[in-house]
Amino acid sequence: MKIMDKLKFKVKFDKKLLIFLIVLLLVGIAVGSVFVSILDNNDQNLINEHLNNFINNIENNKLDYLQTFKSNLITNISFVLVIWLLGISIIGLPIILIMFFSKTFILGFSAGAILSVFKTKGILFSLVYVFPGQVISLLFYILLTMYAMSFSFKMIYSIFKKKTLDFKIVMNKYFKILLFVLAVIILMNLYDTYLMPKLVKSILPFIR
Repeated sequence: MKIMDKLKFKVKFDKKLLIFLIVLLLVGIAVGSVFVSILDNNDQNLINEHLNNFINNIENNKLDYLQTFKSNLITNISFVLVIWLLGISIIGLPIILIMFFSKTFILGFSAGAILSVFKTKGILFSLVYVFPGQVISLLFYILLTMYAMSFSFKMIYSIFKKKTLDFKIVMNKYFKILLFVLAVIILMNLYDTYLMPKLVKSILPFIR
């Protein structure tokens, strides 16, 4: 019975945590997309210029794929490792949430920027830009964040309740989550770097 009670508690806890992160995700995307509309004209022009340069580079085959892949990979792997390491610490919870929110904000901002520049034609562009690479990556960031927060809660619980935590078993599972998320992030980086621009190029006649 005790085992069943613990299992039920874990399922309920993870469910609540997952719902919280999904709400935070939606808020972050909404805030990011709305934030574009309150930027001043200079910032709007910079966004316009950046997007047009991106499209021109795709159209004229001027993208440095290898450099882009390296840059994005380093950024995303660093992001994953920091969240994972913060999960081991007790004081890392607020920073984990801030980092997760920033990721969702950037996604919302990117989609909002595309729609702001290309209007209704930008819907197709934003869908190609965001899905599936960005969306799948975000789902695994949710998974990582959930486990990082859960790990932190377990550490806090064991300290304040003076309960013994089998650190080796918990850490082993936590490490496997890290490897799993890293593998997916690397694959999505490959997609975003090499395949996504080709898809964008194929839809250029519809957004010009």
